[in-house]
Amino acid sequence: ALPNRWVRAFWYKNGLLTLSMLSVVTGCLLGFLLRALELTDLEKQYFSFPGELLMRMLKMLILPLITSSLMSGLATMDSKACGKMGVITITYYLWTTFMAVTVGIILVVSIHPGAAAQKDNYSVGKVVLSSADALLDLIRCVTGIQQEARL
Repeated sequence: ALPNRWVRAFWYKNGLLTLSMLSVVTGCLLGFLLRALELTDLEKQYFSFPGELLMRMLKMLILPLITSSLMSGLATMDSKACGKMGVITITYYLWTTFMAVTVGIILVVSIHPGAAAQKDNYSVGKVVLSSADALLDLIRCVTGIQQEARL
């Protein structure tokens, strides 16, 4: 009975951390093992699809999460301090967002990231998609996660 109690207490306190560490180790091992198999580009695309969906969904959550945390933080303050602190917080948030967008645009215009990965010759004619590609695109569209055009 004592080891059972100890295991429950450990999982209650450290379960999420343990599962996170286990998933990182499993992902690294799986990555090293799959690299030895030399998968084709299509197989790599199929294997990376769930991770791509996860990353896109996390990106969609960033702005609402920041906004709601700012609003809930301001709502817990008293009304007198909230006015001045609210203006400062919203001004800081808008200013840092403006600076990030400005730096991002300047870097994109100056260094053209991803230009080397684009194909020089691509056709506008008939594009043949497999049924698996059509299914993956359908899942992307249904979940509201748009994908950039890939040729």
